[in-house]
Amino acid sequence: MATPAPSGSSSVELKSTPPVQPLIAKPLTFQTGPADVTEIGMATILGGCSGFATKKIAKAGGLLIGVAFVSLQALSHANIIKVNWPRVEELIVGKLDADGDGKFTQNDIRVSGLRLMHNLTSDLPSAGGFAAAFVLGFRYG
Repeated sequence: MATPAPSGSSSVELKSTPPVQPLIAKPLTFQTGPADVTEIGMATILGGCSGFATKKIAKAGGLLIGVAFVSLQALSHANIIKVNWPRVEELIVGKLDADGDGKFTQNDIRVSGLRLMHNLTSDLPSAGGFAAAFVLGFRYG
């Protein structure tokens, strides 16, 4: 924006604008230093509770699957329904096949376990404490 010069002068003086500052003055950095005692304690408690809850959910899932199977077999034995077991197996294997090889193997269980631990420990300062406590909570839960 131009400002008029004092009378008697024919030049126009322009105001200079301050330089544009970037939105982020310094680059983003992520600190990955050692965790303090409270962070380790919190991750350990959360890991134990998560392992305990995961085992209980797995037991409940096993119970539901067992009850469903017994019920289907009882209905099939009474000639009320006919179950296409090869198709059921195909559907279940398709959902559980984590590595995409078309079969449900030990590698699928390993891949699923690694995915679970990765999802549970993301953004935790002490993933090691969480993982150790998770194993203990799952084992003794």
